[in-house]
Amino acid sequence: NNDKYESPQNGYDIYAMNITLNDFDVGSSSVFHLSEDKAKVLIIAGVHAREYAPPELVMRFAETLLEGYDEDADITWLLQHTEIHLIFHVNPDARYVTEEYPKTLWRKNLNDRSSCSDDSDIGVDLNRNFDFYWGDLDGASKDPCDSTYHGRSPNSEPETRAVVEYAQRIFPVGQRKDDPEGDMNVPLGEDIMGLFMDIHSPGGYIFYPWGHKDKKTVDDDAYHAIARKMNYFNGYKLWAGGQPDYQYTTSGDSSDYMYGVLGVASLGLELGEEFYESCNLFENEVMPLNLPALLYVVKTAKKPFSLSKGPDVIDLDVTAEDDDGIL
Repeated sequence: NNDKYESPQNGYDIYAMNITLNDFDVGSSSVFHLSEDKAKVLIIAGVHAREYAPPELVMRFAETLLEGYDEDADITWLLQHTEIHLIFHVNPDARYVTEEYPKTLWRKNLNDRSSCSDDSDIGVDLNRNFDFYWGDLDGASKDPCDSTYHGRSPNSEPETRAVVEYAQRIFPVGQRKDDPEGDMNVPLGEDIMGLFMDIHSPGGYIFYPWGHKDKKTVDDDAYHAIARKMNYFNGYKLWAGGQPDYQYTTSGDSSDYMYGVLGVASLGLELGEEFYESCNLFENEVMPLNLPALLYVVKTAKKPFSLSKGPDVIDLDVTAEDDDGIL
């Protein structure tokens, strides 16, 4: 393969950020600063390199949280009770390539173990590589040069393994399923903790399981409630099994894996209108529509399948008066 499609220094590291009130000792040896009592959120972006808006939205979300602490009551409460873990670029090597060679519209990672007639077709689609219904050809391809190539085996790619291992570290062990595909029809229940989100573009959709088939999950009532609440803020259509706007199957994807294997509520967004989104549309539509949606949904992370069903307080006015009734 043409070595021009390589990232420098044999690849970039994948970084994560955990934003929360640090109530641990300064000398704590925990890299993750995990608290057993706090709700856990993991939001990832940049799975597909050509999708420029998702990493930027997640970065703006991080800025909103950091700047809002001790200034905004909602954000201050949120960070006191929630760990918000963010991975801005799951696929950083390919992101470098798509910035250097934008005409490639690079989607997959840079795995070059296959020979393709066009060097820009190499790689594995990371969102078909997760170990849940991996290899189901209704929603992935076995052709190494296809844009939805699922890889040689489940979790074969270092980027996929990095996300899986990070998620396993932060989400509760007791919620995992012993036989994920055999227990698909066993509901998680309303007491589960944890929220996962995978952000993509373009489209204008909120998606949630199932992705590998056009069928509702047994927890669809809860999922529908979460998605409708997010829709209140961004107006996006619902892409999920059994919904009229279900687009196509995606087997081996992150959202199905997190729900079906790790037992956490998992959703995603398809942002905007273009892979290389215009700055104008991002600043004036994508960001203002979706930052409130993200702020809402992460506040449900303690019990997302219960809290999403409401009631919700979306506006609060406070007035004060003295003993004479004067404001």
